[in-house]
Amino acid sequence: MAVSIKPLNEADIPAFVRIELEAFRPHPRIPMLWPRGYTDDLYAYYEDSKAKSYHDPEQRMMKAISDEAGQIVAASEWTFILDAEAEAQREPSDPNEQPPANWPEGGNWGLRTFFKLAWEKWRREKFAGKPYIELNILVTDPHFHGRGAGGKLLSWGCEQADELGISMCLESTPAGLSLYRRFGFKVVSVIKADMKQFGWNNPYDDEAASRFWMVREPQAAA
Repeated sequence: MAVSIKPLNEADIPAFVRIELEAFRPHPRIPMLWPRGYTDDLYAYYEDSKAKSYHDPEQRMMKAISDEAGQIVAASEWTFILDAEAEAQREPSDPNEQPPANWPEGGNWGLRTFFKLAWEKWRREKFAGKPYIELNILVTDPHFHGRGAGGKLLSWGCEQADELGISMCLESTPAGLSLYRRFGFKVVSVIKADMKQFGWNNPYDDEAASRFWMVREPQAAA
């Protein structure tokens, strides 16, 4: 599939959110995190969060547009930490932070916070004093999965990192491992959580719910 990679516009945020939520709908943690399903307040929360990120100078949002269909088929969000000194001085997230006013009703704040704090702590230790690029999210519309759009977006990010000569990091689900490995990412840690600690007592696929932390070192041009 022929796609064009372009910066995401603010008007594209609702489409980005829709693609992200649909891409993750089958994930076993979704019913744990959002037990009420995909509600209007959930979409509103995601759109508000994306809008704030859009105006953050460290963020880059990109989209893959199908040349044939003329629509967004994949999207990505990146954080460029280029001022390592400023990053080191930034206050870490408060483990006792309460949900924001627009947090979706019934959302599992404890589960959300657990992974957020663990990921943040690891990044601070891994990249202390060093610039890096974080891939926050890379999603493809399920109707266009497996047709190369996600790879084109990932290639864009890798090119940025290689030009800057800096490392990259990301969290992956098991489904994303093969794509990221193809681009030189390596697993450095596997994170699991006992969902019973967060109020979930139904059976679930523990392996599918795992998170893989991956790192890619900069590569010289061929």
